[in-house]
Amino acid sequence: MRALRCRSIFVLVGLTFAFGCAPDKKAPPGAGPVALPPTAIVAPAEAAPADLPEVVEAPAVAEAPEVVAEAAGAKPGVEPEAVRDPPQAAELGPFRVLILGDSLAATGFGALLERRLDEHPSIECFRKAKSASGLARPDFFDWMSEAKTQVKSRDPHLVVVIMGGNDGQDLISKSGAAKRVQWSSEKWDSAYRERISAFVTELRGEGRKVLWLGLPKMGMASFEKKLELIRDVQQAALADFAEVEYLDTIQYFVDRDGNLQDRADVGKRKNQALRADDGIHFTMAGSEYFADKVYPEVLRLIGVSDAT
Repeated sequence: MRALRCRSIFVLVGLTFAFGCAPDKKAPPGAGPVALPPTAIVAPAEAAPADLPEVVEAPAVAEAPEVVAEAAGAKPGVEPEAVRDPPQAAELGPFRVLILGDSLAATGFGALLERRLDEHPSIECFRKAKSASGLARPDFFDWMSEAKTQVKSRDPHLVVVIMGGNDGQDLISKSGAAKRVQWSSEKWDSAYRERISAFVTELRGEGRKVLWLGLPKMGMASFEKKLELIRDVQQAALADFAEVEYLDTIQYFVDRDGNLQDRADVGKRKNQALRADDGIHFTMAGSEYFADKVYPEVLRLIGVSDAT
């Protein structure tokens, strides 16, 4: 079993901080330490303006092959010999998982999912995230170039992506010189779909899978209306690719009537609040709850069983 890498994650409640990047794990030699950033969805006004409220909290980290009988060739009245199945995937690790995304990946949820995956004896997990980022503003943060860099350096078997919450705005080119595509215009859907496709193309590789996490349902009606369109375009773009799976996460955050679920049992703790007061950002209990839902989906895609 690999030694568990230690990391420090500070619990900051009720404070708002500047946006930043999540630390790269096992950064290339010479790279200096980077502080874990707070949760954020929108960029600073001067960098990547959007109409999403600022963050109100930051994260903290909570928590045999079967023997089968082969009857072929067995003599009557004689029990067939027990033979062992070919080695399961869990015996062949480590499997490398790369998490990419915006503030949801940069802090609470991303940090907890990374930790759980890293604790698995057959998995090695990396994470790269940038608060307030997305595919709408490569002039603020260029995810196309970053995707190419990350898959080259990490060579992951699976890439987990969660982003799009900041993309409900005009689409701007990397240089800012090209004509922007206005949000909610007729051209926006197709232009955004092209960006999704280009991004996924950078992530793919021989035998590599991509798990794209659909954006969770939010409690702010005006924001949720934007996300409905973003989810639809993302899902349609991803349907064109093999080895890419879209996971609808709305199912985890609504009750039987389709209403936003704001409380749930998390671990051994009963009736925990999942969202901050803004209805958008997760509490630490909510981040843990979300990570607990996604974790088995990651194990399924890389073909390993839970080690707990």
